[in-house]
Amino acid sequence: MREIKFRGKDIENDNPWRYGSLITYPSGCTSIIGFDKLGNELNHDVDPDTVGQFTGLKDKNGKEIYEGDLIKAPSGRIYAVIFSTWKHEEKREFLKIIDIYEHTGWCISLDGVNPCGLLDFEVCQGSVIGSVYDNPELLKGGNDDHT
Repeated sequence: MREIKFRGKDIENDNPWRYGSLITYPSGCTSIIGFDKLGNELNHDVDPDTVGQFTGLKDKNGKEIYEGDLIKAPSGRIYAVIFSTWKHEEKREFLKIIDIYEHTGWCISLDGVNPCGLLDFEVCQGSVIGSVYDNPELLKGGNDDHT
């Protein structure tokens, strides 16, 4: 069974990341429920704008990849991990056919909003270097200068 978990920045303790199950209360409060090393349940109120889901993937160093992470791919480009729908066209000159592929799921983005590809094996061979919340200056906004 795949592991479904979330993370979010704690709003009360100088914004450390909290990991665990996500709960959104009718009052609008968002919390992450986790456990300490002794197995005691911990409930932390988190900023809902920073909540991201675990993708089920890890980078080359074994670090878990979450929605909102920034990954430096082997190519040197820095991508944000987003959940979105990516559309891709393949044109074939011989038959003048255009194949259109659509994928909804874990994607990569140069600007943190618009998908430019899939979160695939090649990108996961890079390293998580931060998050869009902690290091927004690392996103290049989709230009061609990615090193």
